Amino acid sequence: FTLQPLVYIYGEVQRPGPMRLERELTLMQALATGGGLTQRGTDKGIRVHRKGADGVVQVIEAKMDDRLREGDVVFVRESLF
Repeated sequence: FTLQPLVYIYGEVQRPGPMRLERELTLMQALATGGGLTQRGTDKGIRVHRKGADGVVQVIEAKMDDRLREGDVVFVRESLF
């Protein structure tokens, strides 16, 4: 029994929380699987927190077609308008 690789989505999404990382999963697909953005969510400035091989977490301003990696944490910001 092996653990499924996961990504985590939080912030202004309909269903925040852990999600199984399917092969070649893009940011857009992950957001869709999470039910999409809430009414207050914005797709501007979505951040992906990614741990590098050295253990240091980098914050990436992701594009919708970027592929996610195991352990990524996606944060959807609230729109200011």
